[in-house]
Amino acid sequence: MTERPPHAVLLRAPARFDAKAVAAVLAGRGSLPAETLLPVVRRSWGIVAEPSPAGEAEALASALASAGLPAVAVPVSLLEDPPPALVVTKAELSGDGFDILAGRGNAEHSRLVWTHLKVLSSGVVRESGLKTVAEAPSLAEKSMRLGATLATGLPLMGAKGKTRQVVEERRTPFIDLVFASPARRVRLLAAEFDYAALGPRMSYSAELNFRALAAELASRAPAALRSRGARALLAKAPSGELDYESFDDVQREERWLSALSALEAAQ
Repeated sequence: MTERPPHAVLLRAPARFDAKAVAAVLAGRGSLPAETLLPVVRRSWGIVAEPSPAGEAEALASALASAGLPAVAVPVSLLEDPPPALVVTKAELSGDGFDILAGRGNAEHSRLVWTHLKVLSSGVVRESGLKTVAEAPSLAEKSMRLGATLATGLPLMGAKGKTRQVVEERRTPFIDLVFASPARRVRLLAAEFDYAALGPRMSYSAELNFRALAAELASRAPAALRSRGARALLAKAPSGELDYESFDDVQREERWLSALSALEAAQ
C-alpha cells in the first residue's frame, strides 16, 4: 500500500473563524489547555494542523466539524506561500483586469485578470517601535545661558542636545490582491497609491478613497475570498476590527485563503 503524504487541516468558513472554539477542540484531544493553545491558533488562522499523518488530520477535521467548525484534511502540497508582495503605486481598473502602471522596484506594465483574483485582503498593520527624539533646552537652562552671556559678554557655544527614546506606533492601511495564473500578489499602500484610478468616485478624503477603492475591487471580483480585514472594511466596521499585528500575520491569513481557493478550483 502506498503511504499517504502528510496532510494539513483547513477550516472551510473564513467568515466564521473562531480561535477560541478551535483551541477548545484541540485541548479536548491533547494535554495542553485551551488558554495555552489560543495564541498559536490565532497566529495560524484557519490552518489548524500542519503537517500531520493523513489519518490524524482526517480525524481532527471530523472533530472540528462535529463542533460546528467545517474543516477538511488536504495534502500539505496544497499549501503555498503567496508570492512576494509587489507594491503598486499607480494602476487602472479596466473592464476585465487590473492594469499595473507604476510601482516599486520591478513593477512592469501588465494586466492581471479579475477572474484570476482569488484573495482580496485588506486592513491596517499596526506596529510599534522606538524612536529617538531630540529634547529642546528647558526654560531654566536657557535663562542660565542668557545670564552667563550677559555677565561675560561672550556668547556660549550651544550645549549638546539631549535625546530620549519614545514608543512610536505606525499604522499602515493596505490592500493585497492575490492572483492565480500567473501567481502574483499586488500590494496597495494607502499612503502611496494614486487614487485617480477611481475616476469620478475619487474624493478629497484619503480615508474615503481607500474605502471606495476596496469596494470597487470587491465588485470587480465578487468570487475572490475576502480576509477578515477586508470584510470589516467593506462592512464599515469599527477600525479595531481591521488591525493586524504585522505583514507576516497578513501573509499567514492569505496563505490559508489561497489554499481554500485552490481547493475550490480543484473540485
